Amino acid sequence: MLTNSTIAKIIDKMQNAFAYHKVIYDQNKRPIDYEYIYVNDAFEELTGLKKKDVIGSRVTQLIPNIKDSFFNWIEYYGKIAEYESEDHIEQYFDIWDRWYRIDVFSPEKGYFATLFNDITDIKKTTELLREQKDILKQITENLEEATFLQDVKTKEVIYASKSFEKIYEVSLDKLMKGIGSWKDLIHPDDYEKVISRSRMEVILENINEKGIFVEKYRIVTKTGRIKWIKSKFLPIRNENGEIIRIAGIDQDITRDIENKLEIINQKIKAEKMAMYDYLTNIYNRRAFFEVAYELCNKVEKKNSSAVVVMTDIDKFKTINDTYGHDVGDAILKDFASILKNSTRECDIVARFGGEEFVILLYNISIDDAYKRIEELRNAIQNKIVEVGKNSIKYTASFGISGVRCFDEKPLEDAIKRADMALYRAKQNGRNRVEIEN
Repeated sequence: MLTNSTIAKIIDKMQNAFAYHKVIYDQNKRPIDYEYIYVNDAFEELTGLKKKDVIGSRVTQLIPNIKDSFFNWIEYYGKIAEYESEDHIEQYFDIWDRWYRIDVFSPEKGYFATLFNDITDIKKTTELLREQKDILKQITENLEEATFLQDVKTKEVIYASKSFEKIYEVSLDKLMKGIGSWKDLIHPDDYEKVISRSRMEVILENINEKGIFVEKYRIVTKTGRIKWIKSKFLPIRNENGEIIRIAGIDQDITRDIENKLEIINQKIKAEKMAMYDYLTNIYNRRAFFEVAYELCNKVEKKNSSAVVVMTDIDKFKTINDTYGHDVGDAILKDFASILKNSTRECDIVARFGGEEFVILLYNISIDDAYKRIEELRNAIQNKIVEVGKNSIKYTASFGISGVRCFDEKPLEDAIKRADMALYRAKQNGRNRVEIEN
């Protein structure tokens, strides 16, 4: 059986940097920092920091500009520690200008361990190999493509390379027997366009105009697989400059198309993650300001009006303490859903942090906003939320303030006033709507 001291010696001898941390939370249980509990010798070599200076210190003390990093390390590690999960990522550290593979896991709630492996040289080598591969691909591109030669007058296919079998998944003999077998593979949605544009006169017209004719379309193989094909048509001329042959080059570009679609999907997903709160699926604080500034500009240009509403769930900590965080999360989701469903498409609803939410109502007076929020408050207090075996009722308090375009910072000032009104609602007994002009 290994003792703790033995394990510590083993960890200290590891070539990879190791560190054990404790997450620091704010009053809303959000991770705002983390403390180093233990680091090994390799960690000193990696960071240039001494153990005696690291252990017991917070990361914001050791790396003051960590919050300026494009990757939110505190939030990332906080989630690992919160759910006692594990992960591994490859990430560039702009702080040290190095690439690392990081294995992270949480052996107990609120704590996490990290194992760093410097992969900067590997990344550079991979990038170099990628460049070399791209060059090699360009050189050998024609070898990977299927080629054929067609007589202009007889329209007979004189030659076709063996690569057709790999691309079209049909024997070359069958393809050479007639164009009908090729036609049968064209995707139904592309059929008419491809057949029309594959006529010799159309090909020649495009070549005479552009020097080359390129067509992209889909085929459906006998196994039902859909492939994207890129066909290039080049002229072969005689000594008089007349086109006597057409050289065709077919390339399977399915992977390129799928990669482009994947990049688009990942971009959309990343943009959504950056804009939406992970729990309630409504705008987060950052997205609120981004969208709200645009709306405030619209208010000023159109001489319209807007109202900021700050709200949070009354005694939310009691709900968490009594029923647990899972129930608390369910209440937050329910509250967000009610806020979203009770507002118009032109309004903005966002989670500001913890149990606090913000609403920006467009083109509405203070009096009408008060009536609408009062109805919302009443609906919330009369609703029962079923979570497992628990039937839970909760209330919310609201603070309202109008956006004044003549203020130096109209949106921020309105939020401050609405926050003051929310505080007053809490002081006056909760489950209230207060206005701060």
